[in-house]
This record gives sequence, C-alpha cells and structure tokens, in this order.
Amino acid sequence: MKPHSIALRMGTSSSLPACVALAIVALLGAVPVAAEGTLYFADIFKPTYSDGYIRSVYTDGSELQMLVDTGGGLRGVAVDPAAGKLYWTNVDTDKIRRANLDGSNPEDLVTQGLAFPMALALHPPINKLYWGDQSLDQIGSANLDGSNAAPLISTPFHSGLEVDALNGKLYWSTSLTGVEGEILRANLDGSNVETVVTEIDKPADIALDIAGGKIYWTDYAVDVVRRANLDGSNVETLYVVGANLNPGGIVLDLGAAKVYWGQAVTTNRDKIIRMNLDGSDPEDVIDGFGIVTKIDIILEIPGDLNGDGCVDQRDLGILLADWGCTGGDCPGDCDGDGDTDQSDLGILLAHWGEGCP
Repeated sequence: MKPHSIALRMGTSSSLPACVALAIVALLGAVPVAAEGTLYFADIFKPTYSDGYIRSVYTDGSELQMLVDTGGGLRGVAVDPAAGKLYWTNVDTDKIRRANLDGSNPEDLVTQGLAFPMALALHPPINKLYWGDQSLDQIGSANLDGSNAAPLISTPFHSGLEVDALNGKLYWSTSLTGVEGEILRANLDGSNVETVVTEIDKPADIALDIAGGKIYWTDYAVDVVRRANLDGSNVETLYVVGANLNPGGIVLDLGAAKVYWGQAVTTNRDKIIRMNLDGSDPEDVIDGFGIVTKIDIILEIPGDLNGDGCVDQRDLGILLADWGCTGGDCPGDCDGDGDTDQSDLGILLAHWGEGCP
C-alpha cells in the first residue's frame, strides 16, 4: 500500500470553501473508485508444528509476502493502519508483540500475566489493546505500548475477539464444552456482560458489521460459516464446509461487501476463501498455507488522505487546504493525476464515511 502524506499546504490558488466544494460535486456528480485492500494473517504449522509466519497478500490474491517468522506459537494478529503497526500473540512464549507493518523493528509489549493468549483486538482511538487468554479464562487489556496490562473480564475465552468502536463494546466467543460455546459482549471497561449468541453449536472467530447490524463467525466444531443479527436473532448458515475441514479466522471488507476466512483443504493445510456478505459466490483467493488462525485487513480507500482507514472531515480538510495544487506532490490528489481539483473531491465524497466506525 502506498503511504499517504499528511502534510497540509496551500495549492497554487486559494483553498476552496467546503460549502462551495460540496456544491461543485453535487453538480458534477461523484464517480466511486474501488478500494484496494491488504490481508494480514497468521499461517502456522507448515512445514512443521514449530513453524509460523505472519503474511500479507492483496485481497485479489496477488503480492503474497512473508513479514515475520514467529515460530509455531503464533495465534492472534491485528493491524493498526494509522500507526503503521502489526500486533500478534504467541502461545509458546506467552507474549504479545508488535512490529512495523513490513515486519521490521519487532518488540515485546506484554510479557507477564499470560498463559495462552489466543486472540487480540485493537482500539487505537482510546490507546487500548485487548486479548483473550484460553488457559486463564480471561480477557485482558493494556495500552498500545503494552503498559498498564491487567485482567479485565473473567470468562471461558475461546477464539474470537472484536471491538465495536461505535458503541463502545467488546465481543468475544466462549468455550463451554468441546462442541458448545457462546458469543458474549460487554462494555469496554468490562462491565455489563451479556450473551448475544447461545445454543448455536460453538462459534470461534468473529467479525462485526455494526452498520449492517450483523455478526459473522466461523465454527470448526460443525464446520460452517454463519451470521446473525447483533442481538443473536436470525441465525443464517452461509457456507457449509464439510466434515473436519475447519474454517478459521474471519474478516469483513464492508466496502466490497465481502467476507474472507481461512479454510482447511486437508489436515493442517489451508487456503483463504471469500464470498459475498450474504454467502453467495464463494471463491478461492489464494492457497498453499498451513493453518490460517487469524486474519485482519487494511483497506486503501480512495479519499483516505491521512491513511487512518476512514474517509472523514480530516481528509476533506487536507484536500481543501491543497486545492489547486498542480504538477504532482499534491497531498489532496485522490485520483493520481498530479493535481488537486474537482475530480479528487468527487472521489472523496463518493467514499465519505467508508471505513469509519
């Protein structure tokens, strides 16, 4: 993904007032441009149980890269696109670590109070990371730099952990028996724990579509991919895998209306599949991995000029401050033609709100 400049400067003409800019776009019309995305995922147990790698690949299956050689203890993966950071958990060393998105400058963050950290989720706006520990039956939290690490919720944690930034909620899956579990949620401070999905086999990894009112999950006890309303009602089976072909790791590309997950093809050998959010048109993205335990995504959204994964007023401010820039090196250039003008504004507004919580 190309880094975006966040510098603000005036173009060759005075900046255009936002109300005038909006009026121009209303007259000219806006033409959406498809967002590109990069998947970051954990690939373990190939060729041996001691092997594990964090890899990245474009959402079309091209440009596969190996970013970090972690060893077989790799489980959870999460990305912070605005800060350019990649986080992961290791159940062999019982640590949470992070590095730059290209895998450089790895560092330990949380090294104590962990026994089997299976998953993690990030909430950068409040400087928090959360993790789920299977052996300790708890969810913990810390600052993004690993400081102030502490237990948060006592729960029989299973595999899935996600933040609902819009409503200030944390969702997770639990393990009650070998074939039974639930999906729960709570406030970000751990209060007001409530059950969302119950008596529906054993949900594992989860993904949220808050705007669409849906929660998606994989279930490797019965080998399916499902979704339901956020209150647990209207459960739908979207993809039936087949006996002992475990699905694992799941992430949504809401702009493209796609769901991605890791899918076993034989013992300890996985591929990545995607389908439409309603379960239609499943297709292979890329194969040749061990077990894909977790997947996260960064979308390169047209109009996201500051690279924080959200097209909002901050990006509009960058574009208007750069209005009239020509000749390249223009921070407000959305379409890559070297200028900042009406077409760039049209692209930004066509993607307004995309990627935002």
